[in-house]
This record gives sequence, structure tokens and C-alpha cells, in this order.
Amino acid sequence: MLASGVISLFFGAALATGLAAGIIAGMFGVGGGIIVVPALLFLFANMDVNQDVIMHLAVGTSLATIVVTNSSVTFNHHRRGSVDWRLVLLFTPSTLLGAWLGSHLAATINGAALRLLFGCFEIFVGLQMLRGQKGDGTGKPVLTGKFDPLLGLVIGSISSLFGIGGGTLAVPTLNLLRGVPMLKAVGSASAMGIFLACAGALGYIQSGWGHASLPPGSFGFVLPEAFLGIVCGSLLTTSIGVRMAHSLPQKLLKRGFGVFLILVGIKLILK
Repeated sequence: MLASGVISLFFGAALATGLAAGIIAGMFGVGGGIIVVPALLFLFANMDVNQDVIMHLAVGTSLATIVVTNSSVTFNHHRRGSVDWRLVLLFTPSTLLGAWLGSHLAATINGAALRLLFGCFEIFVGLQMLRGQKGDGTGKPVLTGKFDPLLGLVIGSISSLFGIGGGTLAVPTLNLLRGVPMLKAVGSASAMGIFLACAGALGYIQSGWGHASLPPGSFGFVLPEAFLGIVCGSLLTTSIGVRMAHSLPQKLLKRGFGVFLILVGIKLILK
């Protein structure tokens, strides 16, 4: 295990990461993984974690924190009536399957090409959100419900590969393709993210169990010290993010999410 002084410094950095992740998760329903993963990569690099497992450890730990963060976000959105549980139940089975598949694929493949494609896709979707095309909550879905299992599979597998809660795919899918109003898309994506992250985290624990290159005390590809620090921070700020989402006009929230996706895409491409 880590020495006590290092643990204190590491826990403080993880706590600060969680504070930021909680606000982003509450506002956009994205689980905060897009902040957590790069932060953990930086922290693990300074701990001299083996490069063979550093990405997997960051992604697995991120998914574990999202289970807790999204539970808090979903509770706060549900209290305000912005979770469509019918849609959540429709998407969840295929999303779970995709998350499990993605976690096991991540242990065997190089994700560089997929990361590049995903980054380009995020920029494209972000631009569509900024343009305000069909599906912006007008009740005119582009796709019918028969595509939900396929969409859920894609959301689950890609999100699990990158250690994110699914919101960066689920929110635009619900809003642009299924015609769900922005706030309902954010709240529903948060609920979907709980199940997705749970399946993904379990997959990373299973696929990494007993790996010789992991730091002592790891549960597969999940590091408890990082998990605890991040969730302690995120639980303090998720309600703030939810309040901010509900206080903004939906058009502004949608445009903000579009900008967020573009920045995410650029970061993935330049990484």
C-alpha cells in the first residue's frame, strides 16, 4: 500500500477531482469520467504505476466512482421530475451488455484508433447540438424505439472502453435521435449511467484480478484509495450541478453541452 504521506496527498488530489466531476455530472449527466480518467492518469503516472496497466486502472476506477456519482445525480434529478424511467428501462439491458463487452475488449486491444474515431464523433455531435436541429425536444424523434437495443449496445461498449458514464453518448442520442427534452435527456442518461458503470466496473475488476503489474491493494483494475477520494468529493457537488442544470434555459444547456462535447472530442484526438 501507499505510505501515509503519499496517501494524504493522493487523497487530496482525488478529492479535488471528485468536486469538479460532481458538478459536471450534475449539469450534463455524464458521470464525470471525462474529468476523472485524465486526472487519474496524471496521478498514477506520478505514482510510477506500470504503463501496461495505467490506462486500464484509470478507466476501471473511474467507472467505479461513476456508480456512486450518478446515483446521487439521478436522485437529485428524479426529485425534480427529470428522469424518464421508461426510457431508462428500455435502454438498460443492451447498455449493460455493451458495458460488459467493452470492459473485456479494453483488456485486449489498443484503443488509440477507437479513441480517434470517438473524438471525431464527439465533435460532430457537439456541432449538431449547437446547430439545434431536429430532436431538440420538439417531440419529433429521428429514430423510433426499435433502434433502442442497438443504440444501447453502442453506448455501453464505447463508454466502458473509455471509463465514462455514457452521458456523452446517451444525452445526444436521447435528445437528437429520440426527441427527448434536454433536461429529461440529462436526468435519464444519469440513471442509465448507474447500470452501465456498474457492469463496466465489475468487468474491469474481473479482467484485472490478480494482474501482476497492478499496485498492491488493487481490486482488479480499481484502486480503492482513488475511488474513495473521488466519491467523497463528487457527493458534495452533484446537487450543485443539478441545480445549475435546472436554472439554465434548455437552449443554453444544450449549447453548453455541445461545447462540452467538442472540447471532449478535441482532447481525445490530441491525447
